[in-house]
Amino acid sequence: MIKKKIDRRMNGYGTFRYIIEFNTREIEQFHKVREWCWDQWGSSGELKYHKKLAAPNPVWAWHADEYSDRIYIADDKEYAWFVLRWV
Repeated sequence: MIKKKIDRRMNGYGTFRYIIEFNTREIEQFHKVREWCWDQWGSSGELKYHKKLAAPNPVWAWHADEYSDRIYIADDKEYAWFVLRWV
């Protein structure tokens, strides 16, 4: 699990501030974290649909593909909450 701030080169810039990236060997951990986010902040969708939704979740989103899985977090408060639980 790699945690970092989002910069202009990354998807989600302008909407989210943090990204938690999981490699393909950490799929179980990704699913646990995504379920935890769902329980804490409500349902969300994939990042690629985030701007197309009528009422997207402003706190978090996720992305999954064959190379890596990612959780996007919008603000410092929610990121601190994540760090307290998962780090």
